[in-house]
Amino acid sequence: MFRLPSLKNFITGIQQIILRFPMVVLVAAINLATVIYLIELPEVFTSVDWATPILLTCFLAVPLFISTHLVAERRQWTTPTKVAALAGVLALLVVYYFWVGFELVQRDYYRFGMFFVCAHLLVSFAPFIGYYQTNGFWHYNKALLAQLFGATLYAGTLFVGIIIAIETARFLFGSFTHSLLGSLEMYIFFITFLLLHPLFFLYGLPDRLDTLEVHKTYPLGVKVFTQYLLLPLVVAYLLILYVYSAKILVQWQLPEGGVAYLVMAFSVAGVLALLLVYPLRENSDERWIRLFTNRFYLALFPLIVLLFIAIYRRIHDYGITENRYLVAALAIWLAGISVYFLVSKKEDIRWIPVSLFAFSFLMAIGPWSIFSVSRRDQLQRFSTLLRETKLLDDRGIFSGEGTVSKEEYDQLISGVRFFRDRRESQALRPFFSALPPGDDHIALAQSMEKQIQKISRKEGDSGTLANETLSYHLNTSENEVSVNIGGFDVLSTVEIYGNQSHDYDQWKIKSTQYGARLTVLNGTNEVVTWDIGDRLSQLHKQYEASYYEVAPASLTFNATNVRLILTSISKNGTTFSYKGFLLRKNR
Repeated sequence: MFRLPSLKNFITGIQQIILRFPMVVLVAAINLATVIYLIELPEVFTSVDWATPILLTCFLAVPLFISTHLVAERRQWTTPTKVAALAGVLALLVVYYFWVGFELVQRDYYRFGMFFVCAHLLVSFAPFIGYYQTNGFWHYNKALLAQLFGATLYAGTLFVGIIIAIETARFLFGSFTHSLLGSLEMYIFFITFLLLHPLFFLYGLPDRLDTLEVHKTYPLGVKVFTQYLLLPLVVAYLLILYVYSAKILVQWQLPEGGVAYLVMAFSVAGVLALLLVYPLRENSDERWIRLFTNRFYLALFPLIVLLFIAIYRRIHDYGITENRYLVAALAIWLAGISVYFLVSKKEDIRWIPVSLFAFSFLMAIGPWSIFSVSRRDQLQRFSTLLRETKLLDDRGIFSGEGTVSKEEYDQLISGVRFFRDRRESQALRPFFSALPPGDDHIALAQSMEKQIQKISRKEGDSGTLANETLSYHLNTSENEVSVNIGGFDVLSTVEIYGNQSHDYDQWKIKSTQYGARLTVLNGTNEVVTWDIGDRLSQLHKQYEASYYEVAPASLTFNATNVRLILTSISKNGTTFSYKGFLLRKNR
């Protein structure tokens, strides 16, 4: 007899999750509460200092606490030991929160990304540290993947179903205004994916990890997916890369830098395919799997060589950056893993996540980190270029006298912006004189660029920057935008890329000429048309190069009953993009 789902069973399931993973549920709730708080803030605030670090910390906390709870279960820790371990993880998270600080820069997001990878890799192997149970390890990770896909399917279906119900009610009964509908859908999205998604994931995790080693079943769906879909795609991709390698040999030219990402994508897909069929390697009916495994790692080596050549070319031409360092490190890791599986008799697949965890963690901290190495390399390249172009005087200070090529000029400007974007302009101070006092990295970078712009360029080189990407931002304090709406009734956010149009009740804005012109309409009546492209040209003439911050008046447009205040404006090729606030009077 068919029975409807029991509310009692649902509540019991939630209670079981809370009792088994209390810290995970608590962190998910804090994460959701932080997002809701940000949603409820007035739209004139573009950021809150403490909010982003909390969100980053919570995203790290979820996998770390999952690992801790699972390890505690596997090792049957006593309550005091478990509480001490959870407290230790909490202490590390508090340290991370204050270490990140409230003014996040590019390196903070890179470091978070690597820690995020480490935290999730830890979930995959932490419960099996000290246990040589590769079969149990495989079935455990299979369960993790199944729960992840299942939770995503449940959460996505729930979200789409609720949205369809709301839209149906709005269509039939006119129950919601557009503004209320947008807020409601946003709340539903975050509740579903920040709170319910983790609960769905946790609900089906196996609770007896020590019994997984004896499992011998292999999902038919996984076998079909891997054998008839994933592996053929890997082979096809391999053939394409080999044909490309042959082309390089025939034409005798270095590979493009972008091929490194293609090789990495192929390698990840191949390793994933081999992991999915790992339990079948000893099956007498599936000998092709062991044969394919050995051949795959052998076939990887020419591509690994291609990968090293591609990343070496980029580093040699443009120096080490965080992305290039990451690709180079992953290439070394891939080569090491390939050697291990070719020469090792045990073929312990646990080394894949463990070694990747170690690489990711080491690249995030210390003098060998991607930040320290790239900083030292870019500083050395900048210093060498100044000396080679004889732009330094006897004291080692930039003289402003000399002639450089267009390429050398661009490299100097790029070097200044590398440190500016990372708020490390102080590193270049020893090379320049007459710089502004203090540690304002934007002001320092602007002064350095102005000094570089005075040097001569060789005949035939372009003396303007008209063809490069231009970008200007509103001069703000502590990344917070405060808009004075005195005299206006309504404030709306504006975000334009190319040709677009947006409706605000009876008002409408429309960008044309790839965003170069912006028209404001009230109903069908044109209120004003602003020439955004002309304003950007004026900024270019005033500042010559692209700067991050300009005076607020430079990005303000006025007309009768309406005002536009941009927080940023940029041009890439012929396309303009900008965002800010539109203030209107209803009368």
